[in-house]
Amino acid sequence: MGKTGHFLLLFFIIWPGITTETSGQQSALTNQFMSRPLILNPAFAGTRNSVAIDVYSRQQWIGIEDAPSFYSASIHFPVNESMSSIGGGAWSEQTGPFMYNRLFFDYAYLLRVSRRAFLSLGLRIGADHFNFNLQKLQLIDYNDPEFETSIDNEFRPSWGAGFMFYTPGIFMGVSLPHRPVGDLSWSSEAAANFESAREIDLSGGININISKEATITLGAIHRMVQNDIPTTDLGLMISLGNGIRAGVNYRPDYAAAALFGMKITREIDFLYSYEFPTNPDQPIVKKGAHELTVSFNFTRWIKYNRNRIFLKKKVEKEELNSIRYF
Repeated sequence: MGKTGHFLLLFFIIWPGITTETSGQQSALTNQFMSRPLILNPAFAGTRNSVAIDVYSRQQWIGIEDAPSFYSASIHFPVNESMSSIGGGAWSEQTGPFMYNRLFFDYAYLLRVSRRAFLSLGLRIGADHFNFNLQKLQLIDYNDPEFETSIDNEFRPSWGAGFMFYTPGIFMGVSLPHRPVGDLSWSSEAAANFESAREIDLSGGININISKEATITLGAIHRMVQNDIPTTDLGLMISLGNGIRAGVNYRPDYAAAALFGMKITREIDFLYSYEFPTNPDQPIVKKGAHELTVSFNFTRWIKYNRNRIFLKKKVEKEELNSIRYF
């Protein structure tokens, strides 16, 4: 299948998800969206040109019993001698009596738009597992019928898709990180009534080189969630040549965060962020949230592929010399 075929195939897969009213589980909020975690967009697969591994944790409202916690791990890498990439991962989210787990596998295809621009197209398939144990709740009325039936170990398939366009100076993308396949005849009645929100993420940013050793990145992500209030994150990150990163993130009317990261070795680095509330009308979140990502980038197994890197000079076609020069 050629470049046009890959583009059309993934376009007609993602477009119905944008225009229809099916449901999807909302993805977790993160202040580290500018590091392009795979959980936000399957089109990120392979864009680091390495065997890329990320282990992520978000601990929210430290000190409050049954506060939200989120863990994820992912791996992705380009397929040697091709423009395809594969990846996958898992996450686990728990809030009080509710536990939600997800396993996903990604495929992405990279299209060269010009010598300094790429378009990555991503497709995701996965499976969800969720458990909602209402028996853990302390009820005022134990005869309330709304709290009689728990959801125990339910599974359902899911899918996602996304685009990402990037150059050395800009990046922007759109994704449907996760959409369940509904109307499952084998699901319980309680699971069938479990509704989740449709979500579309729009992200983008610019990279500004202020010197040979320093780059400023300005980024934003806007989450549009069905029947819920949309959220927007605005971020700024300064990256130095020695691997140190520092930045801030702001979620209007909700929270702000400070970020710091650095390289531990040539192949390993970490990024930490602390989020604190900015809205005095939400006292429960005054404890803040901690996020930590440990990333690995192994290049020893990846063959050099000139078609995947930015080209500084225009490629010239080789001309056949006259036979007299042989």
